[in-house]
Amino acid sequence: MTTPLIILGCGYVGDRLARAALATGRTVRVCARSTGRLAPLGALGAQVKYLDAGVPKQLPIALSGLAGATVVYSIPPVTALPPGNAMRAALQAAYGGGAGCFVHFSSSGLYGDKPDDEIWVDEDTPLAHDDKAMQNVVSDEEAVLKSELDRLRTVILRLAPVYGAGRGMRSRLKKGDYKILGDGTHAISRIHIDDVVRVVNAVEERAPTKSVFLVADDEPTTQGEYAKWLTDRMGIPMPPSRDLYAPGGQRVAHRNRRIRNTRLKTALALELLYPTFREGEAAIEAEDAASA
Repeated sequence: MTTPLIILGCGYVGDRLARAALATGRTVRVCARSTGRLAPLGALGAQVKYLDAGVPKQLPIALSGLAGATVVYSIPPVTALPPGNAMRAALQAAYGGGAGCFVHFSSSGLYGDKPDDEIWVDEDTPLAHDDKAMQNVVSDEEAVLKSELDRLRTVILRLAPVYGAGRGMRSRLKKGDYKILGDGTHAISRIHIDDVVRVVNAVEERAPTKSVFLVADDEPTTQGEYAKWLTDRMGIPMPPSRDLYAPGGQRVAHRNRRIRNTRLKTALALELLYPTFREGEAAIEAEDAASA
């Protein structure tokens, strides 16, 4: 019997994860405030439920009836409640519903909002606690790490920016709203959406409880390197740039880093499908061509 999957906050990544699980015959439940955009998943056989994580009493309803399920929490911090409250309510509801594994999609942007281009970060790198915009993300992680629900295995995935068909630099270049920060030498990491799906599957099978993993591909680059390669491939001009310190304005936040993914690949015995942006962008082209 396959493990049911419940996705709380089913957006871009959740949709891909749900489709992959449905294709293998798993029972899938998808939850979000906007159920209309989940209708295509419902047509494929997913259970669709309304959920506002800012109303904690809705969580037990969303998480009931699928004992042994893996719960993927993909909801941004709920600012209508005290920090960490929505996460604690979700953990308790998952435990009460008999879930077996709770996977929290967190952010790799927890290491500060200023470019730090020569530094590599991993799971042991201290977080930046002076970044006010990320404080609620830290609170959600702390709620997971401090959870003492003994039979609920918890895992935190700090995702690098996710790209794929319809999301990422290629999509923004097409829309004309992508700008390079400064001279393009700032470091960026990323992860292809299909590799996020594979990471979740590996976590379900092998990750010990209280695990924390940074999720990124093998080759951090600079914005300029990536943009030059991609615009050459697309046959379009390089995008414009913007200053880190714009006259009369606030400093532009840059939370990306050079991410070392050694723990991810070693602990989960995982090789990425798209170890660099080159393989990932080729896959996007193939997917776009198939859709067309």
